[in-house]
Amino acid sequence: MNTASIPFGNDRRINLWRFNQVVLLALASAASPRVLALNTGTDLNLSAKPIAGGMAGAAYTKPQEVSAALFGNPATLTQFKGFNFGLGAAILEPDVDNYQSNNGFTNRSHSLAQNYIAPDVALSGEVLPGFVLGAGVGVDSGLGADYRTHPINAGAGLGLGGAGLGGAATVPLDVELLSFSANVGAAYEVTPDLSLGAALTVGFGLGQFGTAGNTTGLAGLSGDFGGTTSSVHDISIRGALGATYQLTQDVKLGASVKTPLQYHYQNVLSTTVGGSQAYQDVKLEQPLEVTWGIAANATPNLLLEADVAWKNWSKSSLYKDVYKDQFLAMLGGQYSLGNWQFRSGYSYASKLLRDEPNGTVGGFTGVGTLPLDTSVPGVLNKNDLIKVVQTTLGPVVWEHTVTAGVGYAFTPKFRLDSFAAYAFEGTADRSTLALGDYHVNASEWALGAGANFKF
Repeated sequence: MNTASIPFGNDRRINLWRFNQVVLLALASAASPRVLALNTGTDLNLSAKPIAGGMAGAAYTKPQEVSAALFGNPATLTQFKGFNFGLGAAILEPDVDNYQSNNGFTNRSHSLAQNYIAPDVALSGEVLPGFVLGAGVGVDSGLGADYRTHPINAGAGLGLGGAGLGGAATVPLDVELLSFSANVGAAYEVTPDLSLGAALTVGFGLGQFGTAGNTTGLAGLSGDFGGTTSSVHDISIRGALGATYQLTQDVKLGASVKTPLQYHYQNVLSTTVGGSQAYQDVKLEQPLEVTWGIAANATPNLLLEADVAWKNWSKSSLYKDVYKDQFLAMLGGQYSLGNWQFRSGYSYASKLLRDEPNGTVGGFTGVGTLPLDTSVPGVLNKNDLIKVVQTTLGPVVWEHTVTAGVGYAFTPKFRLDSFAAYAFEGTADRSTLALGDYHVNASEWALGAGANFKF
């Protein structure tokens, strides 16, 4: 084992064997997800629906499509009497660049996790007077990172071994999480003004954490970090309750609550901490969510809606190590002109990243031969590695999203709708002791369309 010492800033010196472990730990442990959701955390909310997407997801009080009712506030299903059917899809294109720098060296890593498709299907029918049932399938959350061709560099600029190495170590991270939901819901019009509803979600989650490819950089690296990930899946359930109230002829209020959705991914990440190889489990939980809002017909042709969502990330498994609770404000409008509908929207998401993350993600004890949540005096703080996770794997750092949409009703029973959305670029920075500084730029755009039928 090479135990030569390396000069650091302020004449600090560290043991190369120790530094080998530090760097590998930093990058291999970074296999916690980069989010792809358009507006808040890893959740899509209603932002990828054909109609609600054009109104920035503002559809929790007076949605214009059955899918938004079923996956948003289930009480709004009573607004879809008769038989309703919707079919749509959206493409999401995240654009994430991470810059690692140290001692004058800078490395750019671009994530190739792109081209995500979010399908969306829902239907509803009034089975008894004032009693509506609904069902549907869609993608409700997701995240991904692909740095196989542009690997992350930790300890950049050390120039180890005099071999012209760009930095201390590079690791090709490959992470993907997707959650598909099958929803069934029911709503009852208690009075002409008050509706109550409930929904059950059966979720199917796909999970992958780790590295895929060769780790390069430091001489004398030990352990196999080229393939620490497994591809696994799980199922889970969550529930939702909602209510709407017609305050006046033109003003409606709404509120809903959605319980957490927890996936238990078994044998997902490899470790040999303790002497023998083992695969670790992790619990990943989409958070408790509370929404409330107001919708009003400002004129007979102009609908305006404002909704607020609160997400309890700080209590969600895995996410609580890097995220804090978040508010999302959604403002949307729709103007009808004959058979045409024109829509626009804006959403604001409060900052999501914890300033001081925990020293592990999801309770992982180690990656490969290296333990997590470990500090080295003067070299590594206990949460330096998770600061790397926060930025290199590109969490949602944008705050402002604008949307536009258009729809056309060919007949009273058939219409087509489409939307476009853009999340303005946001940034985040984190500094570590020995691993360098990390800066991320991230933005995203989305396009979607769908058909709606009513009988």
